[in-house]
Amino acid sequence: MRKLILAAFLLSTFSPLIAQEFSGGFRAGLNFNSLDGDQEMSADESITFEDFTKTTGFHIAATFALGFTDLFGIKANLMYNQKGGQSNYRQNPDQGNGIGIPSYFYLYAGEDDTQGTVNFGRLNGEIDVVNSYIDIPITAYYRIGPFEIEGGASMGFLVNSRASGGLTFSNNQTGSGTVIGRGEDISFNVEGSYFSDESGFAGIQTRSETPLPGTSNVFLPEVISTLYNSNSDEALFRRLDFALIGGVGFFLNNGLFLGARYQYGLSDVTKGENDLRVTNETRVEGREFNTNDKDYSRSFQASVGFRF
Repeated sequence: MRKLILAAFLLSTFSPLIAQEFSGGFRAGLNFNSLDGDQEMSADESITFEDFTKTTGFHIAATFALGFTDLFGIKANLMYNQKGGQSNYRQNPDQGNGIGIPSYFYLYAGEDDTQGTVNFGRLNGEIDVVNSYIDIPITAYYRIGPFEIEGGASMGFLVNSRASGGLTFSNNQTGSGTVIGRGEDISFNVEGSYFSDESGFAGIQTRSETPLPGTSNVFLPEVISTLYNSNSDEALFRRLDFALIGGVGFFLNNGLFLGARYQYGLSDVTKGENDLRVTNETRVEGREFNTNDKDYSRSFQASVGFRF
């Protein structure tokens, strides 16, 4: 008898929480992404050498909703999601001479040259990173008329990490102070994947057929990998990313909705041991890494979806 009474009590107490409705659907749309974290600065921190700007990507997901009541429930997505951002390297004229930031690049005599020789110049350039994740966001939602407010967290697994951009060096000199290329600018296009690229000489995608001005046997790279200036083939970005999520949806009818979400990354997405520093004020002949820097993903999503 006591067991029957207890069962009746539990049923009456928790019946409002028993799922009343299970639904599925899809959502897709655009992402507006950026990286947020420590910027490379001058030694006295008076000049910012790096800034981050937004890039676009996209997402597409299968959605699942479990309604506990007509107003409240939980949702989960299985989502392909592009994050990332653009890093810019150019000096603000108000902060300095406006001709680029102090930087460096390596040149290699051949595939047997594993160290290369370091050269110095003033850098203007940008690198656009697209990190592709399989994300699993889980959120609780609450309905207010046609609006649905949600909040929760997500875990993402990095499946691809590509980068593209361009780097231009001016006022170039060797470590001993010899002018390189008769003072002409040197430019590299960057194209590749942090997962599959190789470093050093192996990171040269294409090479110029014209010798560097003032030489007869130095052929500059034209397109380089993401790891060309590094001496390690290890990927820059970590596999896992965790984030908080907040968002709102507006239902145009029983199924069709418009949605907006913000993902606030909690994880440092870069590995400090291979976060290569691109600035070099003191002309140190050796690679330096941003071992203590933290970089986080920030992403705003605009979606259209349908729930069955």
